[in-house]
Amino acid sequence: MSEKLLYLLQRLLRKTWLRCALFSLVALLAVTLAKLFGQFIPEDIALKLGSDSIGSLLNILATSMLTVAVFSASTMVSSFAAVASTATPRASQLLIEDSTIQNTLATFVGAFLYSVIALVGLNAQIYGGGGRLVLFGFTLVILLVVVIVLLRWLDYLSVLGRMGETISRVEAATTKAMAQRLQKPFMGGRKQAEGASGEQTLRAPATGFVQHVSMDILQECAERTDAMIHLHVQPGDFVEPSTVIASSTRALDTEGCKAVADAVLIGAARTFDYDPRFGLRVMGEIAARALSPAVNDPGTAIEVLATAVRTMIYWVDGQRAPNKSTLPDDSQAVQAEFDRVSAPDLREAGMLTDVFDPLARHGALAVDVGVALQHALASLRRLNHAAFNPVLDQISREAIQRAAHAGLFEPDLECLRAAALSERQARPG
Repeated sequence: MSEKLLYLLQRLLRKTWLRCALFSLVALLAVTLAKLFGQFIPEDIALKLGSDSIGSLLNILATSMLTVAVFSASTMVSSFAAVASTATPRASQLLIEDSTIQNTLATFVGAFLYSVIALVGLNAQIYGGGGRLVLFGFTLVILLVVVIVLLRWLDYLSVLGRMGETISRVEAATTKAMAQRLQKPFMGGRKQAEGASGEQTLRAPATGFVQHVSMDILQECAERTDAMIHLHVQPGDFVEPSTVIASSTRALDTEGCKAVADAVLIGAARTFDYDPRFGLRVMGEIAARALSPAVNDPGTAIEVLATAVRTMIYWVDGQRAPNKSTLPDDSQAVQAEFDRVSAPDLREAGMLTDVFDPLARHGALAVDVGVALQHALASLRRLNHAAFNPVLDQISREAIQRAAHAGLFEPDLECLRAAALSERQARPG
């Protein structure tokens, strides 16, 4: 299956309406099976087992499930609005695609449709005694499922929309994207040499953000034309019709150009999939909102700092993992899954500025946040990751300069300088 088709299928499976439709189909199947299997059950056995009580059960189920489904939908919408207003609208995307919320709503809607369809069949007298007994059994199973889902939903409501839960969701989405990039540092292609470019350039077919790149399509196109394709964008990049998204060492025909354009999926907004920097930027937005005068919640900003440090340590540890290849770059290129496609590396310096710059900028007058920022930067500096070190030092210096320029009280400013100095002195070596 093509990478693009698989990605689109994954996005489709996260839609709420699709899960509701699937659960509704299960309800229709149950009603149909009751009619088919009911003819094999004798009437007297069905009456002895209480099949005549199915009507009242279905009435209770239909009435309650409609109310619960409406309540759950309104709660879901309220949670989306709360996350968008207290954290950032970008974080609400994770809540919309949450599988627990979708499964809960789909279960309630499916149970409601099951009960309505079953009641129509009962009133139309299409079931005999055996069919009513089978329907009674299915109804008991559905009631059990509804009770389990409802209990889980009540427990889930206690954390839904909370700031800590939102930050944890963003962290999980970011580390997932990091794991994907660590597994395929160049999206499965070869490492792109600095300044690499082909004779023929291909520009973006639309304006928006790169959401996914199907490397298998590019590989197939390169093999067909005996060319080397250099990819110049990656998920998260903003492109417009003048942006060069790829170049080829050989001239591509119309079909080849169309294949390259189809391989780069462009959408109206960034997504967390395959884009680690987007998750870090969302963390920065949450901290910036918390430090705004309207919210004034430095505790949330400090929590974001701790989360950012943990996430960046995960990234560095993933690169240093024992199972990572230690072969030279040329050997890695030979082992690339898509050896006729080169891709740029993720800009690690940008990962740091995405999350820490908003904290330094909006927390210039908050000494507690400033001191926590210096400690966080020092923690990452002690990792001694070559790509991080100069950027961490720069952010540390600029944070103190921002605080001085913003007019921070002089004793508080000395606390920032002392924190930065003590952390520098504590570095190993």
